[in-house]
Amino acid sequence: MNILNFQSENPSERDAFKGESHDRVAQAIHDYISSRKNHRVIGLDGEFGSGKSSILQMLEKKIKDKGSKSVLWIFDCEQNYQGSIKSNFIELFTDQVTDLLTKVGDKDAIPEVLKTRDIALGRHFSYTKDTRSHISVWAVLLIASGVLSPTFIRDYLPQLRASAELPWWQHLFYLGTSLAPVIILILAYFFNGKEQTGKKRWNISSLLKGSSDDQITETIEISKEVSPLDLKRALRNHLHAVKEHHFIIVIDNLDRLPRDVLRSVWSDLEIFTSVTGTENLSVIVPFCSTKVSKYLNGDTEHSYDSKDFIAKKFPVVFRTPPIITSGWKDAFRALWSETFGPASQSDADTCSIILQRHSPMAGGLVTPRLQKRFINDIATTMLVTAGQPSVVCIAAYIAVCKYNNIPIETLLKEPSAPATDSATPTDKADEKELKEITSLNLVRTRRTLQTLFGEDMDQGWPIQILQIHFQTSPDIAIAELIDQPLATAIESQDGKKLASLVPYFGFTDSFVRGLEGAVSPNNLFLTLHEAASSGNCDIGALIPLVNKRFTESPLLEGHVPETGYFEAIKGLINLGVSKTIFDGKLEAAHDAFLQMNRQAFDPDANDSYQKTITLYDSYLHALDYQFPELTMDSSEVLFHTLVPDPDLLVIDTNRISLSQKGRVDAVRQIISNDTVALEMTPLPEDEWVHCLYQYFGQMKLSVKKRDYQLDDEQAAEITTAISSDPADERAWLGLAFFEKYSSSIPTLIKSYASSTKSNFIKIAMAVAYIRQDMGAELAEIPEIESAFAQEPEFLNAMTGALITTGNLFALVLQPESRELVAPLLVRVIKDRLAASIFTVDVYRHYTELCEALEDAGLQEGEFLEWFTSFPLAVQNIPTLDQIDPQFLEEILTGSNKMLLAFRAHILNRDFGPEIAAPAWLAIFNSPNPRVANALDHMAVRKLDFAGEKNAHSAISTYFTTAVKQSPFVALSPSALRNIKNVLNLFDKDTKFIVGTELRACIYDSATAVESSIFILSEFGALLPSVAPRNAVEEDRLLRILLFLHREPGSTSLASDFLDSRWEQLADWSISKDHKDTYASYVTKLKERLPKVHKDLSNKTGFKARMKKFAGALMARPADTDD
Repeated sequence: MNILNFQSENPSERDAFKGESHDRVAQAIHDYISSRKNHRVIGLDGEFGSGKSSILQMLEKKIKDKGSKSVLWIFDCEQNYQGSIKSNFIELFTDQVTDLLTKVGDKDAIPEVLKTRDIALGRHFSYTKDTRSHISVWAVLLIASGVLSPTFIRDYLPQLRASAELPWWQHLFYLGTSLAPVIILILAYFFNGKEQTGKKRWNISSLLKGSSDDQITETIEISKEVSPLDLKRALRNHLHAVKEHHFIIVIDNLDRLPRDVLRSVWSDLEIFTSVTGTENLSVIVPFCSTKVSKYLNGDTEHSYDSKDFIAKKFPVVFRTPPIITSGWKDAFRALWSETFGPASQSDADTCSIILQRHSPMAGGLVTPRLQKRFINDIATTMLVTAGQPSVVCIAAYIAVCKYNNIPIETLLKEPSAPATDSATPTDKADEKELKEITSLNLVRTRRTLQTLFGEDMDQGWPIQILQIHFQTSPDIAIAELIDQPLATAIESQDGKKLASLVPYFGFTDSFVRGLEGAVSPNNLFLTLHEAASSGNCDIGALIPLVNKRFTESPLLEGHVPETGYFEAIKGLINLGVSKTIFDGKLEAAHDAFLQMNRQAFDPDANDSYQKTITLYDSYLHALDYQFPELTMDSSEVLFHTLVPDPDLLVIDTNRISLSQKGRVDAVRQIISNDTVALEMTPLPEDEWVHCLYQYFGQMKLSVKKRDYQLDDEQAAEITTAISSDPADERAWLGLAFFEKYSSSIPTLIKSYASSTKSNFIKIAMAVAYIRQDMGAELAEIPEIESAFAQEPEFLNAMTGALITTGNLFALVLQPESRELVAPLLVRVIKDRLAASIFTVDVYRHYTELCEALEDAGLQEGEFLEWFTSFPLAVQNIPTLDQIDPQFLEEILTGSNKMLLAFRAHILNRDFGPEIAAPAWLAIFNSPNPRVANALDHMAVRKLDFAGEKNAHSAISTYFTTAVKQSPFVALSPSALRNIKNVLNLFDKDTKFIVGTELRACIYDSATAVESSIFILSEFGALLPSVAPRNAVEEDRLLRILLFLHREPGSTSLASDFLDSRWEQLADWSISKDHKDTYASYVTKLKERLPKVHKDLSNKTGFKARMKKFAGALMARPADTDD
């Protein structure tokens, strides 16, 4: 293949295709025009390069071979449309006719032919010139005056010498006529002196014709452009001159003319149609109907309209055969063999498939001209490309990239990559279909090339395509396509350019090579982020490469982020970039941030502080890390740089807390000003309040000691500052932070309270009073309630930082400050602003506090719920004689955890196993209603009781002592209530024992009967049995019945009890000695012991006695003696 034979574009006289279809078309045309009966205007339709010229060559050869008097002449419109195409046609056709006349020996006819040509071209012409000349009026007047003036002079002179005087008007007349020539010249110059004819100004000689410019009007009968009629006459005359011959005129390349010229020539074709009807002329017009119809179409016409025009001009149209049916591949192999030799037929077949697949012609046609051009392009490309790439790759590159204008990037893209020219919803149906076909053909061609050559970086088809495109070696080619554009894209941070390179063959290898060099993290990350954000680029395969490179090498050392850097890495991390790459930078930024906050504030280093903060904040935001909770020992840099910054992304000052040392520092920082520096850089006037809110506004009331309060030395300095400038708000704020208040402070506050206008100062004064529990003084501060309402945030900060709940409780209990402080306490409760509380006032004054808070809008239940929500120390609750009765009631009836703990503690402390018997005796006799209330609830609610042992002993002792009194004294109501409640707390067995002990007391003859009546009345339910067991007990029972009879008003409870135990008495076996007495007493107590009486009346051995005693009782009005 060192010597290549290139294909020529000249028409062929023989049919190179196996099917010989072109030759058949030529023969058909020859046969058609041979008959004079057929229409003489013939069309030959075919695409560009489809072999129309070859068909005409074959036709001419057939005409010559036949030896007829037919002459084929081809008129090339493309070469002769400049100027006048009709004039050029007449000139060239005249040459053909004269040559033919010379050839046949008829030279006499040549002059007439030439004359016809000259007449048609307008070279013979004649015209009539009509010239009109005239002498000027001034010239006529001048001549006339010149002739008459001497006559008047001769007549005037004699009259001057005559004796008779002439009238004045005659003198004037003679003078005028004598001087007339001069006057006329002067007037002529006056009226015409400024006129200019041509380039000459008017002068006296202009009065005469010989010295004037003449204006000539001519009429010339000549046409400057050859008209269709002239062409028709000339054509007819020329054909008449060679009437023995048959002229076949081929009007070639009509479809290659510009649109306007084509439309003009198309209209002139009617001339040939009219001439061919009677003369020895045939016309063949080769054309591409697709191109011609497109040019003939108007803006609003359909394609059928123009095709109808073609059909009108050419009733008979021969068409070049479709190439695919002409055995074109055999011809292609032949042409291939002529150029590359016979040894590469397989390559020829592959290339022919690629050409057919990517033919640039309409409908995918493969014309002979396209085949020759394709082979020649392959050959020339092969000669100039280094490395001897495969001809198949060359063919693919030429067919795809050169003929179809498809970028090489599209050819080299991965099939899965998004195509930039893919079909869109806005495409028309035919455009969409065309794009889909093109895309499918590209896939097929890629598959063909991959099968033949593979895709390796050394000899694969992509690298050969690159060699062909750049006409250089593989390494330079890949550098031209990807390496250099990739490096440029990264360096210029052009993500869209990088995105366009990603789908290319070899991009990943190129990207790896780029990473191995000195790559800027700013450029790389910003470019990758923009590429990923473009919407049509997947950088997922690049992320592991980036992770590996930055993990293995410290590329971020000394790196200074640019604008957009953090946004870029945030986006890339979401796509898979490892956060560990940036851990070192984040840690360094964190350490710098902490180190900055440990330093004393330097106003000159503010820019450095902001850079440190912004860097750390940006890294946290980019890596999606939460700002860690920090505790700082210094607040100076924090307050000057972080707290007032509203533009932080992640750093949250709410997560920065201050240690005890830090709070001490913060108080000094907030209070510091130009007067009281406290060794700190004062905050700007508009920032100290914000810092106070930030770090003290969220504090809750606590019972803990506040270490940040100011000592005596600092207090003295602030007091001095107040005396110097009573309007200094920060100095008064410092006063509120005093650890201790001397007796002079209330006086100082009082001296300035009435004059101050600042709400901050008023609140600071109020806090100082509140901390000292000075309610009356607090209420005297002018408009203090308004100050509280107008500056709630400042009040909250001061309250949480300095005041305790003990202060608020104490002031609520003071009548002077109750209305002012109660709402503040309500807000503390509702907003849960207390961390720990003082409890003493609540334990002792719960009822009073509830009433005050209820007036301020807080219900008792809310207060109790809030109070018991704290982990209170139950051991601090006061004794029962000191605790508020209502609070004790809540303890005994409440059910929340804290109240239950209180209750358990009180029950165990005051009624538990540690309470000895003497203490129980004191409890029994206690007049304290809180003790009774506690025992009531214990008994009613069956609360846990652990003091039963000692209580039992105390009750036994108590009863033994009480019944043996002489005279007997009944228990007090409170003692009786307490004892009953305690007895109700005993279990069943203990109650039985107590009942047995009480029974013994009842039947003890050594005690007063009144004690037995008392026991039966109050504690009878505890007695196991009332029936006597012996004579002594019988005697005691009879004495009890006698006492019941004698004291009916005070013994009703006892009689009711005995009547309720009638069954026990019914089982009693009374001795004979006491039967009459017992029956008598029962009869007397019939109304009070009805059940006993009824039972005894029906009992054997007593019926007669009962009747007897009943009759006796009825007979006597009253008993006076028992």
